[in-house]
Amino acid sequence: MITRFGAPIVVGLLLSTGASAQQPGSVEYNTVFLPGHGVGDTRSPDPRIRWGALARGDDRALGYTLVGRTKDEAQALAVADCESRGSRNCVVLETFFNSCIAVTASLSDPSNRVAMMSPNGLRSVRRKAMKECGADCEIIYEGCAVP
Repeated sequence: MITRFGAPIVVGLLLSTGASAQQPGSVEYNTVFLPGHGVGDTRSPDPRIRWGALARGDDRALGYTLVGRTKDEAQALAVADCESRGSRNCVVLETFFNSCIAVTASLSDPSNRVAMMSPNGLRSVRRKAMKECGADCEIIYEGCAVP
C-alpha cells in the first residue's frame, strides 16, 4: 500500500534514474548519444594544411591535385583526374601536404618519369626532379599544395 507521501518518492526515483545517463561521473556518461550531439568526428579540416596527390592508371596516364582539404579528399581528386584523362584502374602513387611537386619525363623515353616533392618551394623541387631524371628530361607537371 502506497501512502500519500510514498507515491511522490517512487515517481521521483523513477524519473531520476533516466536523467542520470548523461550526468558527469555516472557510468553511462557519454555512452548514450542524444540527437543534438551528433556521432563521429565533426571537426573541420585544418585550414593550415593543404593536401596534394599523384595517381597513375593502367596506361601510365597521371592524375594530380593540389587542392585537397584532407588526405582522403586529395587522393580521391587525383584518382578522378586520372580517370578523366581516360585511364583505368587509377591508383594513388604519392600523397603530400604543404609541399610542392615536380614531375619530369624523359624526351627519349616518356616512360622514364620522376616525381619529387619538397616543402622547400617550387624552384628547389624542379631542380631536384631534373637532376634525378637526367639531361633529356622536361617538366610535365609542377605545382604547390599550400594553404
